Amino acid sequence: DTLQIAGPYDGKAPDQTASRQRIFVCDPSGVQDVLCAEEILSALARRAYRRPVDEVDLEELMRLFNAGSSEGFDAGIELALEGLLAAPAFLFRIGQDPDGAAPGTVYQIDDLELASRLSFFLWKSVPDEALLNLAAAGRLSDPAVLEQQVSRLLADPRAVRWMNDF
Repeated sequence: DTLQIAGPYDGKAPDQTASRQRIFVCDPSGVQDVLCAEEILSALARRAYRRPVDEVDLEELMRLFNAGSSEGFDAGIELALEGLLAAPAFLFRIGQDPDGAAPGTVYQIDDLELASRLSFFLWKSVPDEALLNLAAAGRLSDPAVLEQQVSRLLADPRAVRWMNDF
């Protein structure tokens, strides 16, 4: 009927880990804290939201960073990450019909939506940087580029690991 967990006692988190290095892409120092936080949060939000980040996205994340940074830079990033991971843009893949599209109308999706659908279909995960960069540049819908990217995604171990599900 009960569960008791104790410890770790005098535990210390490692200073550098692979995941920390992927998150902290810059080193904050004094006046540069805000600029570094913007760089970190912009990069993370781009991946999490599967699209370029706009000012409204960054303003909300920076508001959270500022609220948490009174306890240090890392605490500010942590609070902003909590907000990012709870954001509807991260949790849900919401497709938007084009403006003026009649209900039931067939239309071509944009490159960013294509990248997201392709990645979730083949990898069950967010698009990588290469796919996002092509989509943001409007090149993913080019048939030759799309074919090359589908081949690349299928050759990746992230695609193979789900084959047993089918």
